[in-house]
Amino acid sequence: MNYLPSLTLNKAPLAFLLSLVLGFSSGLPSFAEDPTTTEEAIPTPLSDFAPDEIRPARGKRYDQGLTITKVSIKGNRLIEGGLIREAMASRSGSLYSKRNLQRDLRRIYNMGYFTEKIKAVPIATNNGIHLRIEVEENAPVTGINIDGNTLINDEELQAIFAGQTGMPQNIGQLNESIEKIEKVYAKKGYVLARVKNISDDPDGVINLEVNEGEINDIHFIGNRKTKDYVVKRMMLTKKGDTYNEKVLTEDLKRVFSSQSFSDVRRVITVSPDDPDKYDLSIELDEKKTGAISMGGGVDTGTGLFGSVGYTDPNFRGRGENFTSIAAVGTGVIGRGDSLADARTYQFDVGWSTPSFRQTDNAISTNLYGRDMASINVPLGIERRIGTGVTWSRPIKSIKNTAFSLGLTGERVSLREGGTSSDLSDLGITGRGTQLDGGTFINLSPTIAYDTRNNRFAPTKGQLSTLSLSGAYGVGGGSYGTVSANVRKYIKLHKNVTLALNAQGGSALIGDIPTFNMFRVGGSYSVRGFQEGGLGIGNGFLIGSAEVRTKLPLFGKLKKIPFLDNLGAAFFLDAGKVVDQAKLTSGQFGHDGFGASAGAGLRLTIPGVGPVRIDYAIPIAGGNSNFYRRFNFGVGQKF
Repeated sequence: MNYLPSLTLNKAPLAFLLSLVLGFSSGLPSFAEDPTTTEEAIPTPLSDFAPDEIRPARGKRYDQGLTITKVSIKGNRLIEGGLIREAMASRSGSLYSKRNLQRDLRRIYNMGYFTEKIKAVPIATNNGIHLRIEVEENAPVTGINIDGNTLINDEELQAIFAGQTGMPQNIGQLNESIEKIEKVYAKKGYVLARVKNISDDPDGVINLEVNEGEINDIHFIGNRKTKDYVVKRMMLTKKGDTYNEKVLTEDLKRVFSSQSFSDVRRVITVSPDDPDKYDLSIELDEKKTGAISMGGGVDTGTGLFGSVGYTDPNFRGRGENFTSIAAVGTGVIGRGDSLADARTYQFDVGWSTPSFRQTDNAISTNLYGRDMASINVPLGIERRIGTGVTWSRPIKSIKNTAFSLGLTGERVSLREGGTSSDLSDLGITGRGTQLDGGTFINLSPTIAYDTRNNRFAPTKGQLSTLSLSGAYGVGGGSYGTVSANVRKYIKLHKNVTLALNAQGGSALIGDIPTFNMFRVGGSYSVRGFQEGGLGIGNGFLIGSAEVRTKLPLFGKLKKIPFLDNLGAAFFLDAGKVVDQAKLTSGQFGHDGFGASAGAGLRLTIPGVGPVRIDYAIPIAGGNSNFYRRFNFGVGQKF
């Protein structure tokens, strides 16, 4: 047993011989069973002990009965003795215990500043035990050398080791500092960064090498139709880059939002070619994208409609988007007396590529035709046939910003949609000029700033656009306009989003034809009013706020897949017509300003998109002759 010798009486003067030696087991300090190193105490004559002190001691072991009167530290040069004493439970005034002393030596060793050569020497004195702790400090650190860091500067990493230079090398502190380095990288998205090849020079310099996590290669798995380069161009992460989890997460969101895949995952493995690099595999669950659709629905502007079309967002596997649709509708719902009772006919064929000839240039083109009751010209029927092409590309010097230039050609013609009696009842005169159409060539430059996290169902970020439009009238009637639109999305809760929108426009030069004037009121403007129910003019301002939330489903309803996308919206709209046309302000009494509040349902139907039903109550302005409480539409208002 590891007890110190009991007190004994001999013919020679009584002396205490106490010694304790530090041994090692698994690299940690402990007491040896057979001490080989001892230090003798100064002999103490028996006469110095009072009889009442000797007798109780005979039946006790010293480690249970003697008091520590002094603790001294020997061998420390850079670490203060007080710091070592603070780590110990044994201190002046406490009873000597070999078990406690074993724990103290372990605590001292765990401080990290000392070699394994730690020794405890208890020395008996007349008043108790003088405990002497002998230590040997590690070699002092003279500097820290960090190699391999290209993404985080030396100053930031060196600051992590503040206070270690000039002190004995401390393995514990060094390990903590290494963990901090890796956390600094991870916080910035570089989650594969690791510190490797740690060594120390004879002069005390500690050398660290950082492996920042370079991507050796990128593999695409599961894309049978989609070409590799299509997925690759949607990703900012490239071969040879340092892996960044934040960047890749946004990459995967972009790939998924292309609508070509039902799921996108990433797998990271150590490269078999270079163990210091990583291979990135993008696993894709490709879905069939080309689809013929036949359907119908209801929309405030077209009424009850039926449609047929073909769409493929991954046309020819090249990430190109092809759409074609033809629709027939019953006409504007709640049209009022000023709108012609006419069916709507429309078709649209479009094609777009986000990367023309594998460059940063995006191209889109379309051909369209529409025939429906005119919103701007009372009792007129409007036919538009046109085609256009738009070129756009990102502005690399300004993050999330893009520039586009659109060129369209459009022929607008109008015809009578009311009888002579209808015109007379409404007091419409000067009909000839009101039905004048025209052919226009329109050039529209636009700059856009887009930080939305999802193009189709954003919950945070913003989209801001500023557009100019110059319309050259073939045969006369040219004009120019400017418009701006700001959308902001704020995530309030897991399934609750606050959406804000402000937009406006104005004529710059020339006279805008009546059929192309800005209008306010309707399901895509100020709800609660008819299309153009607040008037038309040379300018407009509109503001909207919506709180969008998903609705919880219960029971059997949860088993219906598309009902899982059922949501609700609560909104406020307000709008004003600037420089209102006399045709609507004087003849029809459009107020030029209005505001409304309401609520609605949102249901995302596969192949159709969000279908919305809104009920709005006018709360300011407007004219009751142009109220319309219910609004129907496909897609979000903004």
